[in-house]
Amino acid sequence: MPSERLRQSVASRSSSFIQRSLLTTGTRLLDLPSRYGLHLLIATRLPVAVVGAFYIVFSTMTLASGFGRVGLDRALTREVAGAFGQAHPGAAGHVIRQTFWLMLLQSVIIAGGLALIAAPLATHVLHKPGLVLPLVLGALTIVPQNISIAAAGALAGLGRVATSQMIYSWLWPALFCAGALILPMTVQRTLVLIGGSLLLTAVVGVLLMLRFLPENKTAEGPTSVKPLYKTGLSFFSLELMQLSISSLPSFLLGIFASTTDVGRYAVAWRIVMVLNLLVSAIAAMAAPQFARLHAAGERRALARVAAQAVGLSLALGGLPIAVLASSPVTLLGFFGPGYAPAAPVLRLLLAGQAAMVLCTALPELLGMPGHARSLTRINLCSLALLCVLLLTLSRRFGPEGAAGAVSLTMIVNCIAIAVAVKKDVGFLPLFALRAS
Repeated sequence: MPSERLRQSVASRSSSFIQRSLLTTGTRLLDLPSRYGLHLLIATRLPVAVVGAFYIVFSTMTLASGFGRVGLDRALTREVAGAFGQAHPGAAGHVIRQTFWLMLLQSVIIAGGLALIAAPLATHVLHKPGLVLPLVLGALTIVPQNISIAAAGALAGLGRVATSQMIYSWLWPALFCAGALILPMTVQRTLVLIGGSLLLTAVVGVLLMLRFLPENKTAEGPTSVKPLYKTGLSFFSLELMQLSISSLPSFLLGIFASTTDVGRYAVAWRIVMVLNLLVSAIAAMAAPQFARLHAAGERRALARVAAQAVGLSLALGGLPIAVLASSPVTLLGFFGPGYAPAAPVLRLLLAGQAAMVLCTALPELLGMPGHARSLTRINLCSLALLCVLLLTLSRRFGPEGAAGAVSLTMIVNCIAIAVAVKKDVGFLPLFALRAS
């Protein structure tokens, strides 16, 4: 009888996970008109070379913003979800307030630092003096961006994953698109509009977080920042890897190649990122589930949820992979006639994205149960590999070299994380999916 109840409980949780994942994924599909609308507006209303200049700045400010968070937003998700998993919801408020102050302080320091080095960076490193003002404007977006991401992390831990994805992912691009449709666009105006959109998103995110925060304010959370930083840094290794894959190629191409090449690479990358939207939506739904199930000691349910995350990603990602592989020139043509030469770049990038689909939520499965060292070690080694490959291949082969470096690094990273999950967690979701 207890065994039957356990099976029913696991089945109920599994069904609930699939339903919430589909809801979250459906919500995340709002990224398609909003986030892709943002990149489509930029690509079609600015010349290719100017698009490249924008993405050099955009990649720089995106990478810098990660150092203002150092993974604390993901640590916040884990701590808040774990508090609820252990029936201590009152600790959530303390952890959230502590994390917000830390991220605000760090973000101000990073933003100020980027603004101060904007002139020498643009002149002596990028050899593009015209990017000084855009880099300063990009630095100003870091604080509202990180506050909105902190609110999204808190909302995910509170179980409001769809709302979290709205704040994290699609609200600010939607606000940007609304403004860009009625305003003339230059690089500077585009960055100002992005900053304003992020500021409004941060306000909305904080207000929603306060609304869903438990009323019990008497229970205390951790009195030291060390647990948050320890967890945060392990996730930061993952985030730094993701940020570097997304941003470092455009930055280095800005040094080694023309802004036209940067623009073509950046647009190809944004197209294949449709798979990242899918994978990250499912992983965002799975991560707090992993934390709760691990805290509750429910290993069987943990394996089932992890397997379903991979299965759902494969089911939803098959068609986009086929379309991207078969029609790259057509898809690039939507962004303008100057982007067709990026078709080989798109195909190269797709290989890495396909590997990522097969390993959906594996980093979260390794990190949420607390295997921080393995995750950190793998991501730091992968980051070193990425830097070596980018410096070698981008200089020699331009955008195609950068795309090859990114995909090869992603494939190696996925294999290493899969091996670590098998060793530390005890199962592989892809094999568990076949057995279920």
